[in-house]
Amino acid sequence: MTTKELAEAVGKSVPVVLSLQKKFGLPTSRQYPKGYAVLLKKLLYLSACAVPEKEIKELLVKEKKLLELLKVDSLDEGALWFEGQCILKAGPTRLLLSGHDLGHPVQAPGIQTGLDFRERPRELFPSADMGTDVLRELRRYADVLGRVRERVRGGLPVVEAAAKWARRMIL
Repeated sequence: MTTKELAEAVGKSVPVVLSLQKKFGLPTSRQYPKGYAVLLKKLLYLSACAVPEKEIKELLVKEKKLLELLKVDSLDEGALWFEGQCILKAGPTRLLLSGHDLGHPVQAPGIQTGLDFRERPRELFPSADMGTDVLRELRRYADVLGRVRERVRGGLPVVEAAAKWARRMIL
């Protein structure tokens, strides 16, 4: 879809969409996948629930990094791989922005994910010394997600009251 079609799918004007892209550091293109509109909607929903821009950006960065560590980026090459995979589905086993299903609760303590029992040649350095591991990133993501959920929970009464007021106002 074009930028104009993307704006229509999100229910905003083209300048608003361009502003969102710039504000959250999202890639631009001539053609956008459907998932891009889903991501923009979720960013707007979080903003409407009084989640600070800084926390939304942090969640976006951590979720993208987590999916890269899980090699989800290999499913779709290109600059829009993350945005293209975003879906509206939500739940305890799904990441918030992309909707990617991890297969276990995101915030469950002590879960061992990605166990691999295949025999492999020994590495020169321990994996912890070589860089970031998935469990550490999942914990960091879960921390940010917990803060964002608290903000949404706290902002929900205001959003509900605003929607109720808006319905009465337009009638």
